[in-house]
This record gives sequence, structure tokens and C-alpha cells, in this order.
Amino acid sequence: MTGSTTTSAAWKALVRHRDDGIAPLRNLLADDPDRATRLGIEVGELWIDPSRQQVTDTTLGLLADLADERSVASSLQQMLDGLPVNATEGLPALHTALRAPLHEVVRVDGMDVVPGVHATLDRMSDLAASIRDGRRLGATGLPITAVVSLGIGGSHLGPALAVDALSHLARTDLTVRFSSNLDGADLVDTLDGLEPASTLIVVCSKSFTTVETLTAAESARSWLAGGLGDGRVADHIVAVTASLERAASFGIHAELTFELPDWVGGRFSLPSAVGLAVMVAIGPSAFMELLAGMRLVDEHVATAPTLRNGPVLLGLIDVWNRSLLGRTSMAVVPYAHRLRLLPPYLQQLSMESLGKGVTIDGRAVETPSGPVVWGAAGTDGQHAFFQLLHQGTDVVPCDLIGVARPAEDPRGAHQDLLLANLAAQAESLAHGRTGAEAAAGGTPPDLVPHRTFAGNRPSTTILLPELTPSALGQLLATYEHRTVTAAAVWGIDPFDQWGVELGKELASRIATEPADGAHDGSTVELLRRYRELRGT
Repeated sequence: MTGSTTTSAAWKALVRHRDDGIAPLRNLLADDPDRATRLGIEVGELWIDPSRQQVTDTTLGLLADLADERSVASSLQQMLDGLPVNATEGLPALHTALRAPLHEVVRVDGMDVVPGVHATLDRMSDLAASIRDGRRLGATGLPITAVVSLGIGGSHLGPALAVDALSHLARTDLTVRFSSNLDGADLVDTLDGLEPASTLIVVCSKSFTTVETLTAAESARSWLAGGLGDGRVADHIVAVTASLERAASFGIHAELTFELPDWVGGRFSLPSAVGLAVMVAIGPSAFMELLAGMRLVDEHVATAPTLRNGPVLLGLIDVWNRSLLGRTSMAVVPYAHRLRLLPPYLQQLSMESLGKGVTIDGRAVETPSGPVVWGAAGTDGQHAFFQLLHQGTDVVPCDLIGVARPAEDPRGAHQDLLLANLAAQAESLAHGRTGAEAAAGGTPPDLVPHRTFAGNRPSTTILLPELTPSALGQLLATYEHRTVTAAAVWGIDPFDQWGVELGKELASRIATEPADGAHDGSTVELLRRYRELRGT
């Protein structure tokens, strides 16, 4: 959506509404005991409860008006229909087609892309199944028992999260690992204990020019050659890429190359061939359940009205918190060990998508956009940063995510206490504790200021029944559409990432021409000291 956000009637009404003052959460919750029941939304198996956000019915009505004025529903539909919504690159952003059923028709430039998606899924399934049942042999005749996926950003964060989250479905006789960091220690640790003869390397790079991934791929190829000999390496390397020619030049067989469409952005690529390692880990059937869960949310987003549309409502509340209330960051706290990689995954999804200072038509964004996203698994997070959440000078909205039925609970005693912590944090963040309440509880007068909590700290609760592939897919797709919703309101392109490229371009130049005289004095001194310490 182009045009001005702040000149719209709904935006001006939201500003007036904010300036009139919103009752604190303590009052909103006390005055409306059914608030959670009324505002909570079921999205598939997810229960999304925004009742502890500082919004009233008036706020929500005005946000719905803003969504209408900013054509949010139209923007989402254009994405689903395969139109070139990635304006700066002239491409669709059609990750939703990756989970479309075979009978669906989604056209890009007049061609139905769904049959190609399913052809790739079938090839992935064949390879994954052959590895899982021991039929896939390496060059020496040993079965493949380890898969190492190389990628960075979206080629790493989503698959690593999915494998970790669904590890209770994994087979104990198969090893699936990931390496992303350019630091060589990451790759060394990843390959530690593995045998080249029984290891398959998956190189995930859309362009097949990503420096970090290609550097790791070269090192992994050398590791394979050291154990197998140069002539046997090709049987142990798979490519996932949009550049079939570069993969072939690297020496990867066509039958081991999986095409990643150029209309899929990295941070949305989990359902693509980038998810091959996930499919190996949990099996083709479970992977298809993951896609079905994502698809369920796609359909919900396309059909549900604004204020009963879970992802859209969350995106609108994000705009309210960031642009109108000035809240600069958002914490994500999953009360589930298996979701401990969700915060870094969402960091990329949100900040790479929404960290933009210009609109689609090149004008400066008129309001703050794109909060900083951070977090960790609860209850670890409670002992790391919740002090700041409760009594810090910044108000940080939180997403608190729980799972009702975990796959593991050693004595049946952990989960009830874990969810009690989630509920307690949500309630205490919202209500706080007044000085009078602290004093009434026996707090000495000189400690009352220290044991007073302002409250009015907003949070959203998301509850999953259990961590199944489908439920995980629903959770991730909810965050995808939430992100695109906020971008539509702000008028920015959530599918490009030009800010990622500048530093990478300069890094390549420094690496190849460190003394070209084009760098500032601080860079020159840094490089001089580095070369001195390296003895080069």
C-alpha cells in the first residue's frame, strides 16, 4: 500500500484516542472479566489471547478502520495470488504456494507453479525416505546416517528451529545438524564425530553466491575429499538453489539439485527444499503435516474478518505498540524448551522484513517501524531479563507462548509449574503492585519503592495444545502473516533486504583488497592490527 499512513482518517483518530488516554490494564481486566473470552481468537489449534494488550474496543475498531484504509486485506490477497508484491525486486512473494494442495492453481506470469512445487516435494520425499530406511548409500556403499545442512539466515533459522522443535519425532539412528556461522569453529563442531562415507552435505543458497555458505561448502567438500577421495565427493553433496548453473559448476549432480524458486524469500523458505534436512529428521509425512498447518493459517488469513483474524489483529496491535505508543522492542518468550530457537527465527522474520526506513514508493517512513525482537525460553528468561520487563524504564510488549501437552515431562511435575510461571508473568506484568499493596504485605517502608511494580506491561498469550508438526506450522505461518500485515500498514516492502547487502559487499572488498586505500582510518588500523596478530 502506497500513500501516506499518517494522513488517513483512522490514523488521526487513533492519535486522538491515544492522547485521550487509555485505562491501565489493571482496570481493563477488572472491569471486563470476560475480556479474554471475548478477545481471544482460535486460529486452527492455536489460542491467541491479546486481552493483556493495552487496547479497548474503540482501539480495535479504529485499528480495523486503519486496516481498511491501508488495504491490508488486499495486500495479503495480492501476495496469495502471486502478484509482484516484492516491488523493489519485481517478484512475487509466494511462499504460501509452497504449502498449497496439488489441486490449487497459483499462477506466476501465467504459469501454474503448484505442480512444480509438488514435483520438488516428491523428489525431496524420495531422497528423505531412502535415507531414513537405509537405502541411500554413499560412494563407498555405506548407508547415509548423517545430514549436515549448510545455510545462513532463512536457509538456517527455520529448518534448525523445526528440527529442534520436533526432535521428539526424530529417529535416533539418524543425525541431522546445521552450520551457518562463517567462523570455522561452527563447521568443525558440526562435523565432529561424523564420517564422510556416511554423511550427506546439503548446501542451501538461493543465489549460490552467499559467501558464508559457499565458504563452508568448500571446506565441507575438502573434508569429504579427505575421507573419500576427490572422485567420490559428488555423491555426498546436495544443492538447494535458484541457480542450477552455479550448483552444477560447483560439481553437484543434477539429480541432487533441488530448485528454490526465485519468488521465495529466504526467511519464508522453510516449506521449500530448504526444509530437506527437516524432512529427513521427521519424515516426509510429518513434513507434509507441517505444511498443512501453515496452509490452514493461509486460509484463515484469506477469509476471517479483521478483528477475528488472528495474524492480522496481532500485526495491527504491533503497529499500535510501535508507532503510536513508541514501544521500541518486543520480547518473545516461549515457555517450551523445544521452541528455544523461536526468538532468533523471529528476529530475522520481523527485523529483516520490517527494518525499513522508506516506503515502497521511496518516501521516508512517517512513523517508527519494525521493533527490535529479542527473547529466550522461559523460565530461563525470567532469570535473565524479566527484571527489566517488570521494573525497567522501557515498556516491552511480550509474546508468551505455551504448550499444554509436552512430549516430555519426566515426572509429570514440570509442565504444570511451567505454565503456572507463564500465567503468573502475564498477570504480574499487567497488574503490577502498588506501593499500598506492597506496604500492606509487610514490606518495610524504605523498601516499598523497590518492591513496587508499575504494571501496565502488555503481553499476548499464545497456547498450543501440543507441539505437533501441524501446530508448529500454524505458529510460524501466524507470525509470517502478522509481519506482512504490519508492513502493509506502514507501506513498506517486507520481502527485500537491501540492508543486509551493504556490509557483505564491503566485506568482500576488504577480504580481497584490504589495502586498496578506500577505507577510513579506523578500518585501516583495525586491519593493520589484525594482520600483525596473524603474522601476515
